[in-house]
Amino acid sequence: MDETETGNLSRSLICLCSAELVMMINTTAFNVALPDIAESLGAGMAEQQWIVSSYNLVFAAVVLLAGFLGDRLGHLKTMLAGLMMFVVASAIGLVAGNVPVLLVSRAIMGAGAGVVIPMGQALLGILFRGPGLSRAMTAWAIAGTLGVPFGPLVGGALTATLGWRGIFGFDGVVFLAVIVVIRVNVPRRGASHGPRSLRMPWMSVAMMFAGFTLFSAGLVNAQHGILSVDAWIPMVVGVMLTTGFVLHDRASRNPLMELGLMRDRAFAACAPALMMLNFSMYGIIFIMPAYLETVLRHGALVGGMLLMPLVVASIVGARMDDWVVSRIGSRGASLMALGCLAAGMLTIGDAMWWPGETMRQSTAMIGQTVAGFGLGVGQPAMLTWAMGRVPVERSGAGSSLLTVFRQFGSIIGVGIFGSIQSGLYAAGFRDLARSAGLDLRSVGSVTLDFQQAAGSAGTMGDLMRQVASRAYESAMTGSFAAAAAVIGVTLGIVALISRRASR
Repeated sequence: MDETETGNLSRSLICLCSAELVMMINTTAFNVALPDIAESLGAGMAEQQWIVSSYNLVFAAVVLLAGFLGDRLGHLKTMLAGLMMFVVASAIGLVAGNVPVLLVSRAIMGAGAGVVIPMGQALLGILFRGPGLSRAMTAWAIAGTLGVPFGPLVGGALTATLGWRGIFGFDGVVFLAVIVVIRVNVPRRGASHGPRSLRMPWMSVAMMFAGFTLFSAGLVNAQHGILSVDAWIPMVVGVMLTTGFVLHDRASRNPLMELGLMRDRAFAACAPALMMLNFSMYGIIFIMPAYLETVLRHGALVGGMLLMPLVVASIVGARMDDWVVSRIGSRGASLMALGCLAAGMLTIGDAMWWPGETMRQSTAMIGQTVAGFGLGVGQPAMLTWAMGRVPVERSGAGSSLLTVFRQFGSIIGVGIFGSIQSGLYAAGFRDLARSAGLDLRSVGSVTLDFQQAAGSAGTMGDLMRQVASRAYESAMTGSFAAAAAVIGVTLGIVALISRRASR
């Protein structure tokens, strides 16, 4: 490869990683603003979950369609269309005056992300092969890993200075700049390989979207009780529709999802493993801001800074990926990453048992560091292992299929964390208030309860804040313990699937 070609590939990699970085900053910066949005628009925990889940649901519905179109129309062209969706959504979010309009904005952003992430991964799989692919995926993972936890810091600064709408203004300007640099520097490769049908498999898209939406709705409603009718019925119907989608798509002559890739043990093992990365990441980012900003009263900027251990550990883990894989293989690195995630979750949950605030925060930071290292090592190891087994002409389909699993992890991360946290918080608030001899009722969100306490004079307001703080911290222990159990079970499944897979 001559110097000109090497330079072109380097510029392409920088541009694609820049897109991943700003998109992931956008995703998690918004979570830090949730307490301010809840106060500004009067959004309860369920509405906050929907604000986050609307992004993830549309993402999941669009991602397979993006792979379908990218393999036929060209991956770069499809990616640029996805980036433009962020610009449009930013304009809508900037003027949003209520929760429904905000939901529309976030849903459009979810559609954009559902296009950008798989197309970026597909372009890397086309532009780079062999050892170059591993280095490219590591750079891509570092960009995404940096963006995910670094987003709260950016979001905190913007929210503290410009208010939560400042995030949307920032997005609009940055994504326009990203579109320009990618259009100029990334070559038009990855177009369709031979004539392939452009007929849209709309039935598959509709069944998958309806299944994911109903399942997510059930998870959100489960905060009022997992056995309640409005929780288990949507979840059961959602599972049935998703199963129907898989069976229908498998029998279709024009499939949306190429399940044949799952016959490869390495690819099949990476799918649930990547799902757990997003499950953990989105769960932490959803639960921690309210604790740091509301319970500890640090504000958005300082709250974002207190998530920096996750950032640093993620970067260190990604930088060490090649070293780890060279010694224990891709399978070993993937299993180790899941183990770190489970251990980190348990540590964050256990931190809430310490009596002093200093010990609680220190232990929570240790948990963030362990989990962050797992995120950093896991993503490039899993993506390189999986995408290295996918033929070039099926890069879009392979990347999209992996991204669907990752997004499902985001959906269940927000759903499970949010519902368990909300349910345990409401029960804990009621029990603590009763034991203190107080007639207090929770609004259903620690942010709104603190807002309600601000309207109560003197001792009563202080007591309400104390009850809300203790209830939220206790709920965090249960939420993170449940998450660790889910990750542990997945680790066993991944180990079983990949027993005979190559390194």
